[in-house]
Amino acid sequence: MMAQWNTCKQLAGEAILLFRMGDFYEAFYEDANILAKELELTLTKRQGIPMSGVPQHTCQTYVDKLVAKGFRVALAEQTEDPKKTKGLVKREVTRIVTPGTLVNSALLPEKGNNFFACIEQVGKSYGLAFIDISTSTFKTLEVYEEKDLVNELHRLSPKELLSSEKFFNNHPRLCQHLKESLNLPFHKTDNWRFDTQESYHTLTGHFNVISLDGFGLKEQTSSIHAAGALLSYLKDELLIDITPLTQLNTYSTKEYMSLDFTTLRNLELTESIREKNKKNTLLEVLDHTLTGMGGRLLTEWVCHPLLDIQKIKARQEGI
Repeated sequence: MMAQWNTCKQLAGEAILLFRMGDFYEAFYEDANILAKELELTLTKRQGIPMSGVPQHTCQTYVDKLVAKGFRVALAEQTEDPKKTKGLVKREVTRIVTPGTLVNSALLPEKGNNFFACIEQVGKSYGLAFIDISTSTFKTLEVYEEKDLVNELHRLSPKELLSSEKFFNNHPRLCQHLKESLNLPFHKTDNWRFDTQESYHTLTGHFNVISLDGFGLKEQTSSIHAAGALLSYLKDELLIDITPLTQLNTYSTKEYMSLDFTTLRNLELTESIREKNKKNTLLEVLDHTLTGMGGRLLTEWVCHPLLDIQKIKARQEGI
């Protein structure tokens, strides 16, 4: 069993591994020490190995608490039916839960998005791709100014950010600023994920198409790099089921009024300066939506004011 655990732990990496054993998820060694300390659980020992566990039926609550504290959590499930298996039941890591990949969680905002974003630079253009697993949202953007990239990330407020090792090393000041100002985990991954052919193949293979022109990505190389790398990272590294992502939308900042980070904050459009929540903001005044979908759409509208007078009138008439 511990040989199985070691195999799963190697795949889990820095994530806390919760190893399914019957009706419990068990953590061992240093993971057990962290689990017991952070969740105030009992720490036990068996054959000198530290152990700590949580019941299977309440596991999501404990996972939420760990993720809220900034930890990644890997879940190793029993992949065989114990009643039909002779000997040891096979176990495999089936999911790695992170702040930007929550699906069924109390941490998810009722009327907000939970974005995992990825950035890359090709030539003079910056590519931005972001995914919300909980709503199956997948979008890309390409800009030519660093400030436009920063401003859009502040509007989106992603929970995690990814880049290539090359981008991370070439833009240390920018990456440090984004990590601190957005208050999120910033990950770097292998450069090969951002290769033109690799990222293009990842996207065309996922959407089962020959070309990406129909998604508005013609000649948007940096956006393709970011989108393909993000999709590959979520699937291969975090073992996320990406089949619900059936659409990819591309948009341009030229359609909207430019709002920088300082303007967003000082006007208190979606977050108050003092409370750091929606209280006493423009969004709170406007938000009479009855569903999470409506709330997310309204938030997007507030953060992206239209410039085209006809579109503004059409929206007003629709309301």
